[in-house]
Amino acid sequence: MSLEHRQTAPAYAAVQYAMRVLATVDRHGRGVTADQLSRDISVPVDYLAPLLSMLKNEGYLDLQPDGAYVVGESAVLLGSSTRRRALSDKLKAILARLRDEVGAAVYFSRYDDG
Repeated sequence: MSLEHRQTAPAYAAVQYAMRVLATVDRHGRGVTADQLSRDISVPVDYLAPLLSMLKNEGYLDLQPDGAYVVGESAVLLGSSTRRRALSDKLKAILARLRDEVGAAVYFSRYDDG
């Protein structure tokens, strides 16, 4: 069964808003508040709040202590041309923290058939 246009239109709008939020946050570089985002993309703060929360929970945005949003690690990895290197660096950092936390050697391996 195919989806009708009116069923998918709200989803497209939500994706467009999310992309606009990410692009605007990226343009600000050092962070931008929800109020400033609201003004920049002409979307009410009430509409932005759940969207910002979702993008933060998924790692696409980070919330700084001063209340400003910056681009999160998920967004950086998604747009990175050196994604493999970035993921490898992230894994190494996680393993180092785990090693320090448990006080023992920690290994990660992957078998690739062929």
